[in-house]
Amino acid sequence: MATIKDIIAKCKEGFLEEAYSDAIGDWEADPTNAWAQREVAWALYYRMKAYAERGDFNQLMECLDKLCSLDRLSTEQDAIIFDNVLFAVSHYIKEHVSPTDPSAHSRLSAIFSRLRGYHFLPSKGYSYLLRNLLKFAETWADGADFFDWWNLDNLSQEDFVPYVTEGGNRMMTLAERAVIANSKALLRLRDSGRIEAFLPKLDSVMNEHPEMTYPGYFYGKLLLVSDDNEQNAIKVVLPFARKKASSFWVWSLLADVYKRDPRKHLACLLRAVNCRAQEAFLSKVRIKLADYYVKCGERGKARFHIDKVVNCYRENGWRFPFEIKVWLTEPWFNTATPDGNVDVDYRAITDDILCEGADEAIAVVTYCDPQTQRVSMVYGWQQRLFHKLSIQVGVGAVLKINYMIGANGRANVLKVAQGSFTNNLPYAKVVSGTVSRRQDKPFAFLRTAGQDYFVPPQVVQRFQVEDGDDVKALVVYDFDKKKATWNWLCISVNKQ
Repeated sequence: MATIKDIIAKCKEGFLEEAYSDAIGDWEADPTNAWAQREVAWALYYRMKAYAERGDFNQLMECLDKLCSLDRLSTEQDAIIFDNVLFAVSHYIKEHVSPTDPSAHSRLSAIFSRLRGYHFLPSKGYSYLLRNLLKFAETWADGADFFDWWNLDNLSQEDFVPYVTEGGNRMMTLAERAVIANSKALLRLRDSGRIEAFLPKLDSVMNEHPEMTYPGYFYGKLLLVSDDNEQNAIKVVLPFARKKASSFWVWSLLADVYKRDPRKHLACLLRAVNCRAQEAFLSKVRIKLADYYVKCGERGKARFHIDKVVNCYRENGWRFPFEIKVWLTEPWFNTATPDGNVDVDYRAITDDILCEGADEAIAVVTYCDPQTQRVSMVYGWQQRLFHKLSIQVGVGAVLKINYMIGANGRANVLKVAQGSFTNNLPYAKVVSGTVSRRQDKPFAFLRTAGQDYFVPPQVVQRFQVEDGDDVKALVVYDFDKKKATWNWLCISVNKQ
């Protein structure tokens, strides 16, 4: 009887058929001998590797069928054999199966039918199989079944590490790509039962890996299919939308979330088409907008967006969508004058959407870089943040901000607007007193009946503060970098 070492040695020397014949002979002599079956398995692997290299699908399938008949082997005890088999099969898929090949899906299904009887442990070969099947997931009929079998719980820690190209670009992780592909496969099926079973798994991935960008988006899409619960969808989608607010498809998703709220639905669609995106990507959103306007009787606005879609499809040589074909035959279409005017403040409405559930505060600007418009502001007791503004302000400006505390404990500003100062802020107040300043010092103090307040040199210089001046001043409880402490500082002065 040959040994596994003998079989592998012959295979590596190129004597594949002789090695396979020896292994089969040992197995036939003792069919229940697990070691004889392992000889056959190793010989089969090397044959599969050769067939995968030259793209011989039929021979590859024969080897897989023979492997499936080895009933004394298990993926747990023979993990090395099976991992190598997975690499061979995956290599065949990578090199010889193309999404444009008419036989691609039938070949993938044939391979899957042989593998699905096994329960594989997480391994490099198992992840490699997943990697090479992702490009077919959106159109392959067995895609959802494949993901159920592969089970995203088997993702390894290595699968969550982004690949970095030689140029330094970080590529999306295998784990995130798998989550996206699995979600798309389920969205195509629209099977609420399977979606509900998948959502807890997706929720777990979102919680354990907040660095991922897209799970929240697909969680919202799946939730709308399975639950149609607007509030649940909003809760999940908003954190994602805040990160990707400049992406048109975020607003397209939110338009679906708010489909029962015409005002917000329209605002989200308008923000989507006004994001900086290629016109080819915006056609579906414009069709939704046109449908909204047709139903509202605003045919000129509908015509504007229909024309955009028509022009885009003609330029690309695409067939018109069904909705466009119908509208083009409607009697009103040729008489309607295209109207691209937007009479809805969609930006304000959608900014308010992003701020739903966020904290609100009155902030006082304590520092401003006029070149970059990056400011420092105090927005609570011993709470301070830096933010780049889109509006021009100066030191002492009062703003109303909406913000969320991120995972790093820092405040992320969602919206900034002009605010009104109130007298009940614990971290900012207006006080009256007399300036005390020595001629040889660049700073001063504001003496009041209750306490003294430090007047920094830049404030002394800016407001030309002199000793003995009676003033009213805005003071803020701000952080002093030099002393590394929080102190009351005077930031603006009005002489009486």
